[in-house]
Amino acid sequence: MAQGTPGKQCGLAATGVYQPSLRSPWLSARVVKKINPVEIYDSLDRRSETGPLRPSQKRVLSDWFSTRKDERNNIIKLHTGEGKTLIGLLILQSKINSNDGPCLYICPNKYLAEQVRLEAQKFGIPICEISADNGLPEEFIAGNKILITHVQKVFNGRTIFGLGNQSVSVGAVILDDSHACIDSIKNALTIKVDRNHSLYNKAMSIFEDDIREQGEGSFLEIESGDYNTMLPIPYWIWYEKRNEISRALIESRDDIEVKFVWSIIKDSGNYSPLSA
Repeated sequence: MAQGTPGKQCGLAATGVYQPSLRSPWLSARVVKKINPVEIYDSLDRRSETGPLRPSQKRVLSDWFSTRKDERNNIIKLHTGEGKTLIGLLILQSKINSNDGPCLYICPNKYLAEQVRLEAQKFGIPICEISADNGLPEEFIAGNKILITHVQKVFNGRTIFGLGNQSVSVGAVILDDSHACIDSIKNALTIKVDRNHSLYNKAMSIFEDDIREQGEGSFLEIESGDYNTMLPIPYWIWYEKRNEISRALIESRDDIEVKFVWSIIKDSGNYSPLSA
């Protein structure tokens, strides 16, 4: 699980809030929200079957809050079943209560995202999700609630979170099961086409001599469709012919295999070589 910082939006009114009586002289005073995640947990309107934090959860949250909450990146490692999900949710709730939203909880797939939503509801942590029309909820953009989603929604060339100057500013992000998320991100930044695709044939034509020089036999196996043989394009050859391969990619940019990646890599100028 990995977590990042800076942010700047408004906070949540439902968690860790002091509720004055009607006669309180502080009725008009600004509401103060708890920002210590351990105190936040104690103040949540939890279901009756949920007990206190486990010692390991409390130790991690206390350490994060006292010494690490202002660090840009943190990695939390615990054994399976020790409650990393709740730790991540409480860290994000602390960020929201500190006006450091919007906050995003990212899971490796949509099924795990649904499990995290159920977990948040069980503990009384306010959350939101992407609407049926694929829109970002206002509660997330305003920094009022944690948005729970899966990695494929965030990392693609047509992401609803936007790209470059058009992207949505996020104050803090939790990657749940970061290894699995990173694998999905790599796949989201990789174009894969089979040998029947026009882009494959164009790429083979552009780099045929360079592939053949690495091994005549391997080249012939690749040419015949042997998927057990692979030869990478040397980076210096890729650089020399980057304009040719870029034009080939542009010609296929509306194909399903290309369009969700091309928007991300098109302006990088030095996207990585391919393998045949």
